[in-house]
Amino acid sequence: MVTFRVNGIKFAEEININLMEKIMEIKALTFPNYGTVETHLADEYVSNFYKLIEEAKEKPHSMNNILAGNISSSIELNMKSKFATNFVKNVIPSMVTSYVKQYGFPIKHITKHIQDNSITLEELWVNFQRKHEFNPIHDHNGMLSFVIWLSIPTSSKKQNELPFSKNSGSKGLISNFSFVYTDILGNIKNYVYQMEKDIEGYMVMFPSRLMHQVFPFYESEKERITISGNVGISTKQVVTKKLATGDNKVSDYAS
Repeated sequence: MVTFRVNGIKFAEEININLMEKIMEIKALTFPNYGTVETHLADEYVSNFYKLIEEAKEKPHSMNNILAGNISSSIELNMKSKFATNFVKNVIPSMVTSYVKQYGFPIKHITKHIQDNSITLEELWVNFQRKHEFNPIHDHNGMLSFVIWLSIPTSSKKQNELPFSKNSGSKGLISNFSFVYTDILGNIKNYVYQMEKDIEGYMVMFPSRLMHQVFPFYESEKERITISGNVGISTKQVVTKKLATGDNKVSDYAS
């Protein structure tokens, strides 16, 4: 039964939905937008990141003063190490290529490097987050950035069962990672990653200017450990191709 009004008069009528679908074709359209590319890293990469972290702890170089996080410690990782070089050579290009094929180059960007079409890892660091600490809404430098969750000491489901969270009007945020963006109507939206054990070793690459935040977790005395990095790409060659096609929006891609 479908109810509708015509000139203030209420009507109710039986409508055969299946029949209507045969009479006319109705399509749903999603407007194009940027997104993410994601993968679960092999165990050997996770193990090598832990080794890289241990090496960094020997002579830690704190990044807390240049990062947004209100967390215990963020320290720089050696990008020139054999493992980091291997990671940049084998993992980063595949992720970037997948991103560009799916979405194109996201917005204008700044890179410290000038080689044509080169992919460069510009920053790489590890975050140690303890209970009650958080990362406020922020963005990154570079063109594309990534996060890798190495150790998650809590369960999002259990965190949401805590009394002060269970009774909250904003459910599903406690302890989690969230991208923040506006939809086509200008409404603020959250895309939330639930922090559970199975997300360990998971890598997400996203546009560096995409705002995101990390909510605090509670009760556990263990650290949450994550890897973050920023990738720069020189698009001089890509810009030349855009100019050749007469694309007036080429400036959006210029480095």
